[in-house]
Amino acid sequence: MSRFWRYGAVAVIASAAMAHAAGEPHVVTLSHVFDPERAQQLAGLVERFNATEKAGQVRIVTEPGAVESAAIQIVQGDAEQALRARGAFRPLYQVMAEAGLALGSDKGLTGFDRGTLDARGRRIALPVGMYTPVLFINRRAFQEVGLDPDAPPRTWRSLQDALGKLFDAGYACPYTVSRPSWVMVDNVSARQNVAMTRRAGRNEELSVNGMLQIRHIALMASWVRARYLHVYGAGAEPAERFTRGECAVIAAESANWPAFRQAAAFDVGVSELPFYDDYPGGVGGTLAEGPTLWVAKDKKRADYQVAARFVRFLLKPDNQLAWQRGTGYLPLDEKGSVAGAGIAPDQPNLLVARKQLSVDTKASPAASDLPKQARVRDILEEELDAVWADRQPAKQALDNAVARASSIK
Repeated sequence: MSRFWRYGAVAVIASAAMAHAAGEPHVVTLSHVFDPERAQQLAGLVERFNATEKAGQVRIVTEPGAVESAAIQIVQGDAEQALRARGAFRPLYQVMAEAGLALGSDKGLTGFDRGTLDARGRRIALPVGMYTPVLFINRRAFQEVGLDPDAPPRTWRSLQDALGKLFDAGYACPYTVSRPSWVMVDNVSARQNVAMTRRAGRNEELSVNGMLQIRHIALMASWVRARYLHVYGAGAEPAERFTRGECAVIAAESANWPAFRQAAAFDVGVSELPFYDDYPGGVGGTLAEGPTLWVAKDKKRADYQVAARFVRFLLKPDNQLAWQRGTGYLPLDEKGSVAGAGIAPDQPNLLVARKQLSVDTKASPAASDLPKQARVRDILEEELDAVWADRQPAKQALDNAVARASSIK
């Protein structure tokens, strides 16, 4: 061992001891998956939290290695499923209770928080970034063709009539969709109380080739041929074309509202995702998803104390108001559930989203993580792309998707 290393190590240890003795705050790391705009909103919240806390601080980390080892992790999709499968988290209700900041249980088990509550309604994670698909409309375009933007289409048939008027008036792209398979398969199924999966012994299998799904994809294919619908894939292009005024209507995440309102040169309206009024089984709610906050296991007691205080800070009504305005995400109540009240009246995206999600879920099929898997999502998008290109009919595409998904191990 070199003299330099030995003396350097002693200096580091001595420095750490002096810092602790001086009463420097305990630092907890936080990683996230937000885009730059929402990351800035989170940074503002963290800054305000740190300004109010003397004993503990939160530091956002983005460096490889630090992200995976952060005490507080905001994750989504496959990363969330992997974290849950490994059991690499400490249930949030335990973290909060030990800090004397218990959240209380929520036994509603609504469709959008089943994944963040345990069977007893105790919160294991925080749904900090929930959204659901809604319709955004170009109000000016509606007015120009004689449509009432305050009474937008509620059914797929009435939307078709509206798109026909827009097309006849010269709109080259009446309608587009962000994340096509998620809207057209997952949420159309949920809207009509139709399950996307089925049990096969101990296994769960994809089941998206039923009457409803075939009917809807066939209808969407007819809209593509008629030039009513333009599909630009699951990236940012659909939203960009809508904000430029090229497409008059878009089905997209409710959380897009702040970006749309800022970027569009026209007034943006918000409406519920349409439904079929002639399909048996009634009208159900749509699906909510988005980033969720988890607390990692095997951390220090001081980490959990700071994490609990940060969660309590995040759930304060004034902070949730700022969060919903800045991100477009659904606000949370003090139990950590998606709030039934407290939505600002100038946030129509959240009012519409919450209304959709408030539909009685007792008749709704159980939520499933299978369609959220990236490989399953890729399969659905690939098969639907062949429908939009007129290379195969709707039934063949959905049959293929079911068969291909069944081979995933």
